[in-house]
Amino acid sequence: MKFITRYLIMCKRGIVFLLAAALLWSCDQNEPSKNYLARVDDTYLTRDDLKFLSIIDPDGKIPEAQLQGFLNDWIDTEILAQQALKHDLDQDPYLKNRLESFKKKLLADTYIRYNIYTSLKVSEQEIREYYEEHKQVFMWEHDAAEVTHYFAANEDTARQVYNILSNGTAEEKTLLYQKNRPDTKVVTGGDMVQELQDAVFGTRASGVLRPVESDFGYHVLVVQQRFQAGTYQTLEQVRDEIRERLLVTEQKQHYYEVLDSLKGVIDFEINKQMYNNISGEPNQQVSK
Repeated sequence: MKFITRYLIMCKRGIVFLLAAALLWSCDQNEPSKNYLARVDDTYLTRDDLKFLSIIDPDGKIPEAQLQGFLNDWIDTEILAQQALKHDLDQDPYLKNRLESFKKKLLADTYIRYNIYTSLKVSEQEIREYYEEHKQVFMWEHDAAEVTHYFAANEDTARQVYNILSNGTAEEKTLLYQKNRPDTKVVTGGDMVQELQDAVFGTRASGVLRPVESDFGYHVLVVQQRFQAGTYQTLEQVRDEIRERLLVTEQKQHYYEVLDSLKGVIDFEINKQMYNNISGEPNQQVSK
């Protein structure tokens, strides 16, 4: 399902990177003093490891689907990695070279993030000017809606969710939110399967919609607000997007400025003769 799986796909991609990093900085080899989350032989995954890998929320919670996916991937990867070690594959020259290259790329990325980008700021005036100059970019081409999505495995649970959202107390709604961690996003018709599309865009109503059944289970949707095609997103709605766009532009400019300054004081060279031999272009001119 597009609406409920797109978030999980992004999480999955993030997990792949995190697991690669976990192979470089392995989890505890000895049994931890506190309860562990998962274990493969003598390697343990602890709560502290999750914090280190930055996938756990500040309140210590992780959506169940994300946690389950991460644990399955961690266990699978750890099992295979341990088998690779038993076959001395960690001594493979190609792997060593890849790990060293990966380590240097991480170091370079860390230097860029903490020594180059941390001082960059985007002012409110810059954001407003960008919005006015590029307002056409932020026009809604299709009807859209900001929707919060609750998923339930069966009809009874879906009705309970619907009743709490419709008539529950503030405390009940807070507990429901904390338990389900629903995804909230702006969607158009093409972002959802037909059942959810009909539920959201088949009416102009906002608020809690009645449970919808699909092939994946039951869904309770809360339409927070609607946006009509041809209207413009407000500055408040796109402020973060504009800030990111401006930051990316400034980061690129600052990156090359810093790199050029470092190249001016650090000794480096390209062996032109070796370069020409490898490239097969004997007349190739290579500048430092």
